[in-house]
Amino acid sequence: MADWHLAELRAALEKRGWRIVERDGDDYRISGTWELGRSRDPRTLLIDFDGLDDMKTLPIDQSYACRLRDSGVAIYFRRARNEEQWREELAAFIEAIEKR
Repeated sequence: MADWHLAELRAALEKRGWRIVERDGDDYRISGTWELGRSRDPRTLLIDFDGLDDMKTLPIDQSYACRLRDSGVAIYFRRARNEEQWREELAAFIEAIEKR
């Protein structure tokens, strides 16, 4: 993943009022976790960043996807930057989070 994936994902979540707390991964499958919360919303949501690799767990800035824990909501971080496709996928991911 490129840094712009993380930056744009963070900006999209913060624009919707989510506060993000970064948590460590599990040293196996998960690079790291973002804990999401916002005022006047009792929910706490967790986004896990996929980092399973052959010999090590990738750092969060090299993860290849992320998913809302305990759901089928996920987004893949493509290598090639296709602006239109990324914006559509990001909007769908954020919308799905909002509906949880």
